[in-house]
Amino acid sequence: MKLNIAQVIGLNTDQKAAQVTSSERDGNSFFAVLSLTCDDAFTKGRQVLSELEDFYFESEGTVAEKLDAAFAEAQKKLSEQVTDWDLVLAAVSGKVLYLIGKGEVDVYLKRSDKISSLLKVASVQLVSGFINAGDKLVFSTRSLTAFLGSDFTKCLELPLESFEEEVQGKIGASELEEKGVAALAVEISEENVEISPVSKQKEEDETLQQEVSDSPGKIKAVFGAFFKKIIWGFSQLKTYFPKSGRGRLAIAIVLIVIALAGAGYKYKVNKDSEKLLQFNQIFASAKEDFEGAKGLASLNPAEAKKRLESAKDKVSKALVLAPKDQEANNFKNTLENESSSILQAAEVSNFPEFLDMDLVKKDFRAVSMSLSKDKLLLLDPGTKTLVVVDMAKKSNQILAGSDGLGEAVFASLNGSFAFVFSKDKGIIRVDSAKQKATTVSKADKDWEEIKDIYGFAGNIYLLDSGQIWKYLPAADGYSDKREYLTKGTKADFANAIRMQIESSVYVLKSDGEILRFTKGDKDNFSYDGLPSPVKSPKSLFVSSDTDNLYLLDSGNSRLLILTKTGGYKGQMMGSGFGSATDLVVDEKGKKVYLLERSKIYSVELK
Repeated sequence: MKLNIAQVIGLNTDQKAAQVTSSERDGNSFFAVLSLTCDDAFTKGRQVLSELEDFYFESEGTVAEKLDAAFAEAQKKLSEQVTDWDLVLAAVSGKVLYLIGKGEVDVYLKRSDKISSLLKVASVQLVSGFINAGDKLVFSTRSLTAFLGSDFTKCLELPLESFEEEVQGKIGASELEEKGVAALAVEISEENVEISPVSKQKEEDETLQQEVSDSPGKIKAVFGAFFKKIIWGFSQLKTYFPKSGRGRLAIAIVLIVIALAGAGYKYKVNKDSEKLLQFNQIFASAKEDFEGAKGLASLNPAEAKKRLESAKDKVSKALVLAPKDQEANNFKNTLENESSSILQAAEVSNFPEFLDMDLVKKDFRAVSMSLSKDKLLLLDPGTKTLVVVDMAKKSNQILAGSDGLGEAVFASLNGSFAFVFSKDKGIIRVDSAKQKATTVSKADKDWEEIKDIYGFAGNIYLLDSGQIWKYLPAADGYSDKREYLTKGTKADFANAIRMQIESSVYVLKSDGEILRFTKGDKDNFSYDGLPSPVKSPKSLFVSSDTDNLYLLDSGNSRLLILTKTGGYKGQMMGSGFGSATDLVVDEKGKKVYLLERSKIYSVELK
C-alpha cells in the first residue's frame, strides 16, 4: 500500500502546543498526534514525539506489541512532565491499521461515501482493522474537528493537497491559532509491485525478459536483426545451393525448422516473463498476509488464522510456479515454524500430579469436578462418596456417603452448599460446614433423563433431556420446580454431557455443539476461528470468575480457550487433555486442573 500524507498544525504557544509526526521504515509506518498543556509545551512536545518514534521502530515484537509499548512509554514520559495531554498513536503494516489513544483526540476513516469514527477514547485499548486502496484517514485533535464542524466532511472530500490548504487557511483566518490544533491526513493507494530477482535463475530470466520483452520495438529489432543475418548468410551461400529439387527441398526444410525454433523460443521467453511476474505478485501478497497474521495474533486470533491460512495457500501457489526458489521454500518453512505462536497454541508435555484421591479413600473414582471459592467438590458414583478439597491447603473432607446420597450421579458446589442429584432420593443439599444433608426435592415423575446439576447464586439448576428445571431458595427450603427456558424456547438436550453457569447457561453436547441461554432465551454462541473442528469433547468450564470459556477437546488432545460467545483465543495441546474427563480453571492463579479417574493434575495456564 502507498500512503500519501498531509499535515495541519496551528500556531503553538509556550503553554499549549499540538504536534504531529509521521515516519516510514522498512514498509512500516508510524503516526502520532499530541496535544499538551505545560511550560515550554512546544519543545517538550517535539522531544516526546521524536523519542516515541525511535522507541517504536527500535522495539522488538509484533506491530501491536510495539505500538502498545510505545503508548505505555508515552504515558510514563508525559505523566512525569505534563499536567494535561491528549495522544493518539497509529501504525500501518501491510493492509492493517493499529490504533491506541487517550483524551481529546479523534480518528476518522472515509471509505467511499461513508465516514466512520475509529477511536473510542473512553478506555485506552489498542484496536486494529483493515484499510483499502482509496481510503482516507484523519488523525486529529478534537479541538480541530469541533472547530471545522460541518465543514469537516466537506474537507475530507477534497484531494489531499487541497485538504491541507483549505484547513490551514481556515485556521489562519480564525482565532483558533492560539488553542493548539493539529491533524494528519493519510490517503491510501495501491502500490505497483516491483519485480525483484529472488534467485540466480530468475536473474537470468529477467535479463532475458528485458532484452526481449521491454517493448515491441525492441523485440522487432532483436529478431529482425537475427533473421536479416540469416537471410544475408543464405544469400552468400546462394551460389553453393544444390541445383536438384531434392537438395533445394532439404534446404527449405532446414529454414522452416529454424523459423519454428525462433518462434518457439520467443513464445517461451514471453511465458517465462509472465510466470515470473505472477510469482512475484503472489509471493509478495503471501508475505503481506503473514505480517498481518503476526500483528493480529493477540488482537484478533480468528482473523489472524485466516491471514495465516491465506499466506500458506499463496506460497504454495507461488512454489507451483517456481518449485526450486530458495526464498519461497524458506518462507514456507517459516510459516510452519511460526504457526503455533500466531495461533496462540502452546504445547504441554508435563502434567504434574496435584492430588491422588486414592489417599482420601481407597479406590475413589470420579468423572467430574465442581469449583467454588477455592474448594473442589468430587463425587464417586461407584462408592457413593462425596468429598470436598481445599485447593490452597490440599486438605480434604468426606461430606456424605451412600446412606445420605443413595444412587448419586451428579454433584455441584456453590459456596458452602453441595447439591447432589440422586436417582432414588432426588435433589439433596449438603451443608459442608455442618456435614448435614437435607432433601430439596424428591424424585419427580416429570423428570425425563437428568444430565447434570449446577448450583448458582443459591439457586439449583437441573439439566433434563428437554428442559432446564430451576429451584429457588424459600423460607421453608426450596420452591417447586420451575421451567428455566421461556415458552418460545425449544431445545434438545438428549446428547448433553455438561452444564455450566455464569450470567448465562452453557450446555455442551457430545458432538461438540455448545448451547447458550440468557434469562431463558437462546443466546448467541458459535465457534469462530478454530484451527480444526472440535472432536469428542468431554467437558467445559466457565464461571463468573473467568474471562474465557474452556473446552476440553479430548479427541484432539487439547484445551481450547474461547470467548464466552465462541471466538477462538488460543489452545493448549498435550496427551493429558486427551485422557482427562473433566477440568476446572483458576484464571487468577493461572492454573488448569484436570481429573483423570482418582488423580487430579495441574498445569500452568498459558
